[in-house]
Amino acid sequence: MTTPSMNTVLEAVEMRVLPPDPAVMAAIGLSHTLNTAVADLIDNSLDATANRIVVRFMLRKGRPSSLLIIDNGFGMSEQAIDAAMTVGRRHHYDGSSLGHYGMGLKAASFSQAESLTVIARDQFDKTHHTAGRRWSRQGVQNFECEVLESSQCAEQLDLALESVDSKFGTMVRWDNVRTFPSGTNEDVVNEYLSRTVDSLRFHLGFVMHRLIKKRNMQISIDVYDADTGTAGAPRIVDAVDPFAYRRSGDGRYPMRFSVEVGPAAITATAHLWPARSQALEFRLDEDPVQRQGFYFYRNDRLLEAGGWKNIFTNGRRTQLARVELDIDTLPEVFDMNMEKSSVQPRPEFGHAVERAVSESGVSFSNYLNESEAVFRTGNVRSRKREAVVRPGSGFSPAVKRAIEEEYEDSAPRPPVQVRWKSISTGEFFEVDRAEQTLWLNERYRKILSTGRRSGMNDAPLLKASLYLLMEEVFRGSAFGSKAKDNVEIWQAILTDAAEDELARSSS
Repeated sequence: MTTPSMNTVLEAVEMRVLPPDPAVMAAIGLSHTLNTAVADLIDNSLDATANRIVVRFMLRKGRPSSLLIIDNGFGMSEQAIDAAMTVGRRHHYDGSSLGHYGMGLKAASFSQAESLTVIARDQFDKTHHTAGRRWSRQGVQNFECEVLESSQCAEQLDLALESVDSKFGTMVRWDNVRTFPSGTNEDVVNEYLSRTVDSLRFHLGFVMHRLIKKRNMQISIDVYDADTGTAGAPRIVDAVDPFAYRRSGDGRYPMRFSVEVGPAAITATAHLWPARSQALEFRLDEDPVQRQGFYFYRNDRLLEAGGWKNIFTNGRRTQLARVELDIDTLPEVFDMNMEKSSVQPRPEFGHAVERAVSESGVSFSNYLNESEAVFRTGNVRSRKREAVVRPGSGFSPAVKRAIEEEYEDSAPRPPVQVRWKSISTGEFFEVDRAEQTLWLNERYRKILSTGRRSGMNDAPLLKASLYLLMEEVFRGSAFGSKAKDNVEIWQAILTDAAEDELARSSS
């Protein structure tokens, strides 16, 4: 009798096909955010050679109701749109495609919305036929897709394509978006749109920064009031390049390392940012300490930004170190998640990085040591800066973060708030030291918000400038004659300037 062993190879006796439960569709795309979901759909637009893309928030009765993504790509035929809407169908992607799994449209859409509509017109179809399909979240679990009436789809698509100046292209529409505000409170809606548009604009500019520059394409975001048929001013998505420093922190960088994984090799380009940079491209959207590390790109699309993948440890003194890696040529070494927001290298990549040496003989460990040296040298101050009153509510997180980084010490006074209200005297501002609040005149809000929808943290440049001008007024325990005289001077000049701006905007 053979002694049982955990090493015994188990024999198969038959094969059974086990189809998935349709309810599995409810779990698709759960790791998506609104930002990553929209970016995933824009990947499809770029694969369709679009160079004009509009992301549109639709308002009805004062609240966001739908989200549209409109592009001037080559569109889709009836057969192509059926293929795109088919769940689980493997698509053919060439080596330069941004799409990969064939699930992006469905996963991204149902991670955010209850209904997905796609309308397209194929530029290669001489009949100019318009095709439309719609999935509901319930329908997709039963694999039941609605075919929409062609002439109605054509009318809708014509209206949408006006925004990208094209007769051909695609419109993707989400309805019943779960993260949209459910009420009609104007302040809540304005704050949501302001925050969401800013966040989405940054995210798209960040992950698409190479593509925006290389393809000379334009992505814009707007808010469209369906009740009046009018769109607000478009917000253009600018490229946010995490390597766009004016000068390197060390003249020898950027430096190329050859990372040899088996018989193949990948080039890692190591960068050193200058110390104490306040550039958006360095700060990005969070603590720069978290943005050091590897930046993985596939076909010029940024997949993941920051972190050393447990090869090295994030440290405050190595925050200037960032490494570019294009992983198109070694797909077998890197696993990408379905949301295209994370990359997991195989273990051999870590070993290869540890062995990598540049042409000049610098190892990766040397590189990190040199980044620490640049950080230490650049952060030695010649004099200590005085304590200031911290900015409070009304200032955007980016402004607060910049002030806190530049002024390390806090004065023993409550934070300064900045608010808008009607000021009956018509003056530009009002100083309320009792409440530590700088009131701005609501009369000038629209012209000073540069056409964008107002919100609690609006007009960041104006508010930062006023903070630098008036912080001392709120810092002292007394409101002296010199401070009062300064306030009178500022009041007179700024009020006249605001009136001039108002007159120009209405002429």
